[in-house]
Amino acid sequence: MAKSKIFVALDVGSSKISTIFGDLDELGNIYVIGSGESTSKGIEKGTVINPSDAIRSIKESVTAGENASGFKVNAVLVNIGGQHIEAKKEKENISFSMPNKEIDKDDVNSLIEKINSKYQSDSTTILHIIPTKYILDDEDIVYDPIGLMGNKLTGEFTVITIKTSTYNNVKKIIESTGLKIIDTVVNPLASATSVLYPEEKELGVALIDIGGSLSDIAVYKNGSLEMLKSIPLGGSLITKDIAFRFKISKDLAESLKIHYGMASTDFIEVNDYIDIPFREDEENIRIERKDLVETIEWRLTEIFELLRKELEKSGLYDKLTSGIVLTGGVANTPYIKDLAERIFEKDVRIGKPKDFKCFSEKLYSPQYATAIGMLQFMSNTLEKTEIQYNSDKNLFNFEEMINKLIGKIKELF
Repeated sequence: MAKSKIFVALDVGSSKISTIFGDLDELGNIYVIGSGESTSKGIEKGTVINPSDAIRSIKESVTAGENASGFKVNAVLVNIGGQHIEAKKEKENISFSMPNKEIDKDDVNSLIEKINSKYQSDSTTILHIIPTKYILDDEDIVYDPIGLMGNKLTGEFTVITIKTSTYNNVKKIIESTGLKIIDTVVNPLASATSVLYPEEKELGVALIDIGGSLSDIAVYKNGSLEMLKSIPLGGSLITKDIAFRFKISKDLAESLKIHYGMASTDFIEVNDYIDIPFREDEENIRIERKDLVETIEWRLTEIFELLRKELEKSGLYDKLTSGIVLTGGVANTPYIKDLAERIFEKDVRIGKPKDFKCFSEKLYSPQYATAIGMLQFMSNTLEKTEIQYNSDKNLFNFEEMINKLIGKIKELF
C-alpha cells in the first residue's frame, strides 16, 4: 500500500474560511477526506481588523473540518493575499572555477541564496522565489539546468514579498488558535495551480480570482509567472451596493445576489419581479429583477475595467493568447463569462479546481480554487524537493483517529 501524507489547507478569506483535509499519496494524487467552513469575521482585504473575531471564525471552520474528516489537526497550510503583496523580477548569476562544470542543486540554491540576501529587511518577508528561466554561459535559455554543463549560470526569478507586519498579524491569529503554520501560499498562485492548464500558462493567460473583498490577477507566459496584482474590490462590495440601493440588510442583499443575481441585464426576462421581506411585521416589498442585475453588472463592469487597465499597463494584455480564466466565488454569477468577454475582448472561461478526488461535488466549484490549489502547491513542492513532513508526529493525533474508526466499525455490527 502506498504511503501517504495528510495536509490541511486553511483558506482564510474575507467572506468565508475553509478548512480542507487532503491525503497526498506517493504519486502526488490528492484525495480530499473532509472539509469545514465558517463565515469569515475580523478579516478584510487580507488584513486582520478584529483578532478575536478572526480567531473564532478560524476555530469554527477547523472544528467543522475535524468533525467531517475524523482527524485532529495542529498544523496547516495557509493562504495570504492583499494589496500589501508585491512581485518583483530579480536576476543573479554565478561563475564556476571549474570549466564545463555539471550543474547541481547546490548551484541553483546558491542563486536563490543571493536573491534572499537582497531582501534582508525587518519590513519585508519573502513568501516565494519562483524561477522564470536560467541562462547557460550567457547564451542558452533553459528551464531546468540541473545535470547540464556550463561555465556560468544565470537565473531569472519572480520574488513575491509581503509587509512583515501584515504577515506577522496573520501568523499570530492562526497560532493563537493553537495551530502551527507549515507554509504560506499567495492566493492567486494557489488558485492558478488548481485551475490553469500547462498549455494556457505557456501560450499566455490571465487568471482573475474575485473573492469577497479582493480581486487578484496572475499572468503567465511561456510557462512562467509574469505578473501578480490585487485590487481592493470584490463580491462583498456588490452585496453592499444591493443593500444600499434597496435599503435592505446585508444578509438579505447577499441572499438576493446568490439566488437571483446575474452579471448582465441582457438575459433578463420582461416583467420579472422579486418579492422580498422588508422588516418584521411589515409587508413584503417588490423589486424588479432587472434593477438587481443592473446593480451587479455596474460593479462587475468597474472591476473588469480596472483589471483590464492593469493588464494593459503591464504590457501583457496583447500576449494573452489563451485569454482570461475567472475563478473565485463571484465566478459563479450566471452570465459573468459573457460580461467578461465583452469588456476584456478576450476568450474567457470559468476556472474550477481540477486534478483531485473527493466525495463532495461542491469542492469542484470556483470558490474552492485557492484551498485546493494550496494542497496541490504542497504536492508539487514535495515532488521537487527532498523535504519530508512526518504527518503522524506533527499534524494529527492518529491514535484518536484510529479509536474513532474502530468505534464506527463497531457501530456497523
